[in-house]
Amino acid sequence: MSTELLSPSARPAIRRRREVYYPDGDGKPMAESNLHVSIIIQVREILRQWLRTAKNASVYANMLLYFREGNPRVRVAPDVFVVLGVPFDVMQRNYKIWEEQQAPQIIFEITSRKTQATDLGKKRFVYARLGVSEYYLFDPFREYLDPPLRGYQLAGEEYVPMPVDVIPPPALNGHDAANDFSQSWRLKSEKLKLEIWAFAPMQAQKPCVLRFYDPAAGKWLTDPEQAMIEHDFFKRQARAADARAAGEAQARKAAEERAARLEAELEKLRGRDGADSSHRG
Repeated sequence: MSTELLSPSARPAIRRRREVYYPDGDGKPMAESNLHVSIIIQVREILRQWLRTAKNASVYANMLLYFREGNPRVRVAPDVFVVLGVPFDVMQRNYKIWEEQQAPQIIFEITSRKTQATDLGKKRFVYARLGVSEYYLFDPFREYLDPPLRGYQLAGEEYVPMPVDVIPPPALNGHDAANDFSQSWRLKSEKLKLEIWAFAPMQAQKPCVLRFYDPAAGKWLTDPEQAMIEHDFFKRQARAADARAAGEAQARKAAEERAARLEAELEKLRGRDGADSSHRG
């Protein structure tokens, strides 16, 4: 029997063949509907914007999360997850807990009847075992969650439901949001230091709306795209106001100049009348 030893140059090749491959995707759709996709992207962008000043904070969406080294089949794909203490890496394509040395602290699932069993079963169990502090579910079509927003807080190794406040919201975009929605619900996130709100529209056939509120600043958060739209809108309003102010200033100046000319003409007429009176006398 041959006892030929592997040369040193051959050993790295053997090690490479033994490396475990962790896929970047699972081939499944990102979400149940276009609305679910839009909400996932919106939540990701709002939270990225909110945490942009944090030194170490990452927000990812629809990324495979691996939590058992050496077994790529043991994984989960949260809709949105937040990791505090780990800097954001734009090139990151999956998340391995043993490499980052930190599990997510906050997870959002934009849920539906189709994903109900997974979101309330397997995922809730896994997230609790991983030590995810806050777990939120939002059901925009109210297919099974009532109210459509639910939150869980980790207590030991189990989740306990967060209290949901059924109260009127703060003013939304300068007007009373109660005029636009039939109901509103609030959860408080200790980790994010934000309030998470769900709104039910007046029209029953329309989906619910998810919003984030900063209680310290007293303002609603908007995603960057919406913020840009609002910024452009306010810039246009400011330009229009400047144009109106300039027009009003120009009109005032013209009126003052006309008044000055009239006063000068009157002075001339008074002087002429005085001269005529002296001449007649």
